[in-house]
Amino acid sequence: MRGIKMTTDGIQVVSPAGDPAEGSVRVRVASSGICGSDLHMASFGPSWAILGHEFSGTLDDGTPVAVLPVVHCGTCDRCMAGAEQQCRNALGAMYGVSLDGGLADEAWVDPTCAKRLPDGLSLDHANLVEPVAVALHGINRAGVVSGMRVLVLGAGPIGLCTIAAARHLGADVDLEGHRPSRTAAGERLGANITVGTDYDVVLDAAGTQSSLDRATELARPGGTLSVLGTYWSPVELGMAFQMKELTLLPSFTYGHHHGVGEFTDAARILGEVPELADVMVTHRFGLDDAAEAFRVAGDRDEDPIKVVIHP
Repeated sequence: MRGIKMTTDGIQVVSPAGDPAEGSVRVRVASSGICGSDLHMASFGPSWAILGHEFSGTLDDGTPVAVLPVVHCGTCDRCMAGAEQQCRNALGAMYGVSLDGGLADEAWVDPTCAKRLPDGLSLDHANLVEPVAVALHGINRAGVVSGMRVLVLGAGPIGLCTIAAARHLGADVDLEGHRPSRTAAGERLGANITVGTDYDVVLDAAGTQSSLDRATELARPGGTLSVLGTYWSPVELGMAFQMKELTLLPSFTYGHHHGVGEFTDAARILGEVPELADVMVTHRFGLDDAAEAFRVAGDRDEDPIKVVIHP
């Protein structure tokens, strides 16, 4: 087994030192995406776990799977309440963060995390199940339903997944992005790029102070702001947020909605919106080209949306 870590010498392909956890199953990785959070973690210095939490592959018996990258404990109060995404023990059980992840030729995962793919969904695209699930959870938290006026701020990978999922649910979706190529990608997924005001729901997929301010400005009084992007620095709420009596709903990973697992539902949506993979995946590399793949993923001049490793 070989995988990608951040080392003192930069991004390297290495062999893990530890043995697989007892009871885990092997996933022979077919596709693994580089997320913005991978770039952030790499910028913090050497990692002790193999990176990567967006991955798909096959089990030893040939079953095609996407990997839900968190081993929920199932015993804490939040898991028992059905809010697995709030699991109190999740931070120590995340593939690609605290456990060896999927930017590798194979990964060993808890059997509950290996989610069978629907028929017809390509393994080359199934690494996108994870970001679609992130988008779907934020959409569900905000109560988006058919006919709502929805604005997506940010046309990165999560923003584009949000457009696809919200459109699939029947919402009217507008997009505000700042890079012409990303805006064009959003249009291909059905978003309107003429931005109005008084939105029922604004989905912040950018995760910045300016996007939060913009969401506050464009939501209708009594509207909802759903936070899908990660605020890596503290942000502030202004008086307009209070005067409009807005509802702010942060979201993290994915859980269940109306009794359906959002990760499983995301796989279904991805299979039913095949154009999403064509729009999002802009660069593909082999495992031995890991350093170049990470360079491209972090280089605005290369204009990447989603960089994928195929071991």
